[in-house]
Amino acid sequence: MILNYISIIFVLDIFKRTFLIDEKEQHTYETIGKVVNGTMTRKEAMVELHKSRQQIYNLIKVYKSEGKDGFVHKNRGKQSDKKIDRGIIEELEQLYMVDYYDYNFTAFYDELSEKEKYKGKYDISYSTLYREFLNDDIISPISHKETIKLYNERMEKAINGEEKIQEEIVELFQSRQISFEKAHTRKSSNKFGFGQEVQMDACEKIWFGNVVTYLHLAVDKGTKKVLFGWFEYEELTRGYFVLLYNIIINYGIPEKIKADNRNSFSNNKNQVDTTQFGSICNALGIQLETTSIPTGKPNVERENGTFKNRLIAELRRKGITDIDEANKYLNEIFIPKMNKKFSYEIDPKTSKMKPNNYSLEELNLIISEKYTRIIDNASSIKYNNKYYVPINPKTGEVTCFMKKTECTFIITYNAEYWCKIEDNYYMMLEIQDRNTTMKKEIDNNNPTEKKKYIPPENHPWRKDMMLRKH
Repeated sequence: MILNYISIIFVLDIFKRTFLIDEKEQHTYETIGKVVNGTMTRKEAMVELHKSRQQIYNLIKVYKSEGKDGFVHKNRGKQSDKKIDRGIIEELEQLYMVDYYDYNFTAFYDELSEKEKYKGKYDISYSTLYREFLNDDIISPISHKETIKLYNERMEKAINGEEKIQEEIVELFQSRQISFEKAHTRKSSNKFGFGQEVQMDACEKIWFGNVVTYLHLAVDKGTKKVLFGWFEYEELTRGYFVLLYNIIINYGIPEKIKADNRNSFSNNKNQVDTTQFGSICNALGIQLETTSIPTGKPNVERENGTFKNRLIAELRRKGITDIDEANKYLNEIFIPKMNKKFSYEIDPKTSKMKPNNYSLEELNLIISEKYTRIIDNASSIKYNNKYYVPINPKTGEVTCFMKKTECTFIITYNAEYWCKIEDNYYMMLEIQDRNTTMKKEIDNNNPTEKKKYIPPENHPWRKDMMLRKH
């Protein structure tokens, strides 16, 4: 009876192994068969199977003595003697998730090896523990980025797909997300502090709708943070005024601004102090530097590419075609999202951003266009073919000044007209009708004849003519 049972087991084992032969083993069996039958040489078999001459001789012996069964791996279909009991794995997982969830796997394994109550209880290697934990969606709090990415995708897909997941595993997943945010805080590795250099540029594109617009961007070099963005229909100095104003309001005054050589920042002789933007930087104590090389301001150039790849699609999907809506979405939703994903945290210890001590009214006058003008004899100033008179902002009365008094005509950030005369600021009031010259009425019935002027005979001009005649 026992012999019959052993025979049945032996036959079943041979049958199982025969039908479990894999593709590689089948190919080896067929190739050696060709050698035995004389349709292939031993040398050709060596090349085909990537084996040595002695290995081919050994396989021929196996083919002749055992047949096809000899090419099946001897452990095929057998259970390993070293296989760990699944109950032990589940017990270790439960122990880890409840008491040791914030331990990394190495520290947890050390605890199992060192604590008296665990010694000898779990006969398991570290590699087995690591492999089994990963297979069951349990990862270490110090995992690599790629492992974290795959883990998050797997768990979110399972949760959204409403798969039945152990409650402890879901709680571990949530705690892992919090720990990853704390452990993997993005930090800048370069030597630039926040505000040490802010790069500005504008990018032309059909960002929304069917009209070409220009996206003005300001990017901090130290943290890679986009400080502000603004759409205009042209690349205007006004667009860069908006960037600077919002940077100062939200963050402070940067130490340096780097831009290209366009007229907003430098004149034909590469002098920045004579431009409107350069004058503002001087007043605020900001160093302005320009360059004609795009790689001289790589951070803002890189952000232009990132925004092209992402922002256009988002504005289209949101159905935004208006420039005001585009500016609102850009600064309230898109830029904060990009900064959270790609920028570094601001380090107060290395920050070079100076605090803003100016009021909104003062910034309104500082970040402005300024032009030199001369007051005429009617105590008015001409700008863009219109005339304006200075008004005292406290009393609202017109203030008169002497003819040829020099003043600075100011178009403020809020597009208001002011002027600066003798270190005092005045509001400008437009004169609707200005007729300073009285025209004399001409009587067409009695027109007056204009008398001809005849120079006297001793006039030098006449004397010269007389000499010529003679």
